Amino acid sequence: MAIATTLNFRRLIEGADPSNVSKSYAPDPHAVVVHNARDLPEDRNILGPGSRGFTVLPHRSAVTDWKDEHAITSTYYGEIRTALQGLTAAEHVFVNPPHVIRNSGAAEQAHQPVQHVHNDFTRNMKEAYVCALSGEPLDVSRAPFEETFVMQFVEAGTVVAQMRAVGLTGEQLAERRVVLVNAWQNISEEPVQRSPLAVADKSTIRASDGIDGVVGRAGLRHREGQCFYHYPRLTRDELLVFVGFDSEAAEHVGCVHAAFEDPQTPAEAPPRQSIDVRCLLVMPSTKEATAEGATAVINSNE
Repeated sequence: MAIATTLNFRRLIEGADPSNVSKSYAPDPHAVVVHNARDLPEDRNILGPGSRGFTVLPHRSAVTDWKDEHAITSTYYGEIRTALQGLTAAEHVFVNPPHVIRNSGAAEQAHQPVQHVHNDFTRNMKEAYVCALSGEPLDVSRAPFEETFVMQFVEAGTVVAQMRAVGLTGEQLAERRVVLVNAWQNISEEPVQRSPLAVADKSTIRASDGIDGVVGRAGLRHREGQCFYHYPRLTRDELLVFVGFDSEAAEHVGCVHAAFEDPQTPAEAPPRQSIDVRCLLVMPSTKEATAEGATAVINSNE
């Protein structure tokens, strides 16, 4: 069932400088329809051409205490790697801590669901990781404001160290397809009813929808034709995966997302509790695949 609700976008203040991200944009709530993703035909090929970029996988975590940081990093991260490799056939899956736990009943704003439409990644993510691996500075002298912070994101995580541990170099990464995804899961025994997550069909988002041309954390401008979905009553047995960055995309868009309020949520519905893990996928080398294919053909002709 589709839900008529409001999503929080951003708008450029008349006469303001579009590049001044911190001062030139104002909140811009819009009435939208969030469609029921469970009505869609199943599509697990989230990296395929024309894909909406999101899917739900069956997954029941062995973690039972979500306050146990060690259990999450030692057990849950491994589960996510396995699930994403099975979904995408990625050669490497790197989990980028810290994970984010949201609770709609939390007193602190930082722990509550994010209520504005956004993407966690910017369009220079691959370049930043290549530079970090190579030990070279990332040139952001002419980058939009939001993209100047990408190295802080890269350096705050452990992905670069994980890449080095498996022998990846900056030169090798530069030749690979790099994808960043969110793995999002309900961690309550009750299905999600309060503050569910709306996720956009990435094929309906345009780079020009972004703030100063960047579809990132600052937000999104509303445009007719953008299409949002949600999975009603997500359970602890389901893992929502959606694409935020793809180095092979024609333009950087991604599955922008936001928490929203369902007007039909029962008053007694418990707070939403969820965990969000951001992951970097390195896809198999097309050069190696081509070489292996050529070798197979030669051997078959001998």
